[in-house]
Amino acid sequence: MAIRTILTLEKPVLRAKAKRITRFDVHLQRLVDDMWETLREAPGVGLAAPQIGESRRVLVAEYEDQHVAIVNPEIIKRSDEEVLGTEGCLSIPGFVGDDVPRAASVSVKGRDPRGKEIRIKAEGWFARILQHEIDHLDGVLYIDLIPKEKVRAVESDDVEEVVPKDGAPVTTTNSPGERG
Repeated sequence: MAIRTILTLEKPVLRAKAKRITRFDVHLQRLVDDMWETLREAPGVGLAAPQIGESRRVLVAEYEDQHVAIVNPEIIKRSDEEVLGTEGCLSIPGFVGDDVPRAASVSVKGRDPRGKEIRIKAEGWFARILQHEIDHLDGVLYIDLIPKEKVRAVESDDVEEVVPKDGAPVTTTNSPGERG
């Protein structure tokens, strides 16, 4: 496993539609392992392959007890209820967007890194995280979903110290679904 560099806004791969995965092999598993390590080092709650320079339809996401790697994910159902929330992005460091609209719940289908079909029903912050990461796979960033005046610099009250599973304190944003 390796920690990869997270690309920032000016990189063209972040604005392109990622390529579908057709081979479920050791190279894909290595990519997923690297994504997990990179996500946890960042720290964040979600990461899409284009954010580390790989134009491939792969994402990893975790929030509370939910933990998933999805290959070729698609949203197959979204609730009619829309919720507004604050989001940040590892590829747009130092900024957050307020009132980013997302479906309150989604159903996602895709495959695990071994090729087995999976389906996930998500609500709340986990649904927001999955929508944010799937948008990355289509070249869409949260800043595309809101007016420019809704994007602001991260403020000190947006940040808190948390202790992850390994016990080492890290700084993260207050909204659990906002960094991905």
